[in-house]
Amino acid sequence: RVLQLMNLTDSRLAQAGNEKLELAMLSFFEQFRKIYIGDQVQKSSKLYRRLSEVLGLNDETMVLSVFIGKIITNLKYWGRCEPITSKTLQLLNDLSIGYPFGKSSQILGKRENVRKLVKLSAVQFMLNNHTSEHFSFLGINNQSSLTDMRCRTTFYTALGRLLMVDLG
Repeated sequence: RVLQLMNLTDSRLAQAGNEKLELAMLSFFEQFRKIYIGDQVQKSSKLYRRLSEVLGLNDETMVLSVFIGKIITNLKYWGRCEPITSKTLQLLNDLSIGYPFGKSSQILGKRENVRKLVKLSAVQFMLNNHTSEHFSFLGINNQSSLTDMRCRTTFYTALGRLLMVDLG
């Protein structure tokens, strides 16, 4: 239901949006990521069957595509809202590090998970269009705050990780 609500609210963002609702959705994404995305999740779980029935999301890669789409939408429409931008960038950062799974010694598995992410067209869009034209929080102005600089740093750190994943 949250994903259905997200589709509805995102379609209306050009007119108006609700900051508290966006923050709640980002919290949902963070919890969903921790629980349902990663190597240890049963790919045949009831959740993925239900997502396939209701939303046509058949696997983890499709769900990741929804996550990245939401990240891009938030950075486009909420670039001047620091709480949403920061939380959105934290989600991107967490995804770029890798998904949570059993043992931290499984570095190879982590790299494979991030490779799935890099192959998504939405991630390729971010890697190729990382300018203020597409993401307003990247714009430089005389009023740039420390928070804006932290957001830029988080964004470029995540993009850097995604670029370097194949280099090991």
